Amino acid sequence: MPNNRTTAAELSTVESDVHVPGGATVRIARHGDPNAPVVLCVHGLSANLHAFDHLADRIAGTEHQVVAMDLRGRGQSSITAPGTYGLAAHAADVLAVADAVGAHRFDLVGWSMGALIGITLAGTAGHRLRTLTLIDHCHREEPAVHQAVRAGLNRLDAQVARPEEYVAAVRAGGHIDPWSHYWDRVYSYELHATDDGWRPRTSKAACTEDLDRLADEHAGLVANWSRITMPALLVRAAVPFAGGDTVTAQDRDALRAAAADLRVFEARQNHFGVVTDERTADAVSVLLQVGDRRGA
Repeated sequence: MPNNRTTAAELSTVESDVHVPGGATVRIARHGDPNAPVVLCVHGLSANLHAFDHLADRIAGTEHQVVAMDLRGRGQSSITAPGTYGLAAHAADVLAVADAVGAHRFDLVGWSMGALIGITLAGTAGHRLRTLTLIDHCHREEPAVHQAVRAGLNRLDAQVARPEEYVAAVRAGGHIDPWSHYWDRVYSYELHATDDGWRPRTSKAACTEDLDRLADEHAGLVANWSRITMPALLVRAAVPFAGGDTVTAQDRDALRAAAADLRVFEARQNHFGVVTDERTADAVSVLLQVGDRRGA
C-alpha cells in the first residue's frame, strides 16, 4: 500500500520519561506530529521501544503519531521490585502513558506480550481503545516457543567488550529472519556501559517474572476475547518459531469467533519477522483507517 503521508523521518522523534503507578518511570518515544491521534505501541517480553521503529517509519506522520514505550524493567524504564510486574501492572502503565500524551482514546498495537497487554486493556478499559492490533499473540504459545523464549532471556546475563559483539551474538542465534538495521537498534539500545564492558540494562528478573506469571493469566485472556468489541486485527505469523506457533490455528479461530469485529492477517514470517514485514504495516494502516472513519 503506497504511503504518501509525511513520514516519521521527516517529522520529529522525541524521547521522554513518563511517571507511572508506584513511583516508576517509563521511557517513551513519540514519532510524528504530536497533535495527531495516538497509536500506542507495546513491545514483547524482553524487547524495547525500538521494536516499532519499522512501523513508525511507515505510519507516523501528520495523520497519526506513534508512541512507543519501554515496559517497566526494560530499556530505559525503571526496574521495579519483584511482584510489580504482570499484565495488569503493564496495562496500568499503558494508560498512564496515554494520559501523559493527552490521548483519552487511542489505537493500540501490541506485539507478543504486548498483544496480551492489549487484550487485558480490552477487558478493563475497552472504552479507551479506538482499535486494537494483536501481533502474533493472543493466549498460550506452543511449548517449543515458550522454551525458546525462556532460553533467549539468558542473553541478559551477557557482558561484552563492545556492543557489536552482543548484537552479532543475537543475530547468530538465527531466530530473527530477516535481519535488518531495525534489529541492530533494538539490541544496541538494550546495552549500557559499565566499568568492565557493556551489559544489558533490561532486567532478566523482570522478564522472568512476567513469563512465569503468564501461566496464571491465560484464563483471564480468553475471558477478555469477547470484550474486544472495537475494530481489531490479529496478525499471525504463519512460519513457526523454534518449531512451534505463538498463535495456534485453534486459538486464531476461537478468537475470531469471540471478537465481534476482528480481521486476521497471516504473515509469511516467523514471530520476529512479522514485526518488520511491509504487509504487517499495511494491515495496521488499513485498521487505523477504519478507526479514523468511525471517529474518536
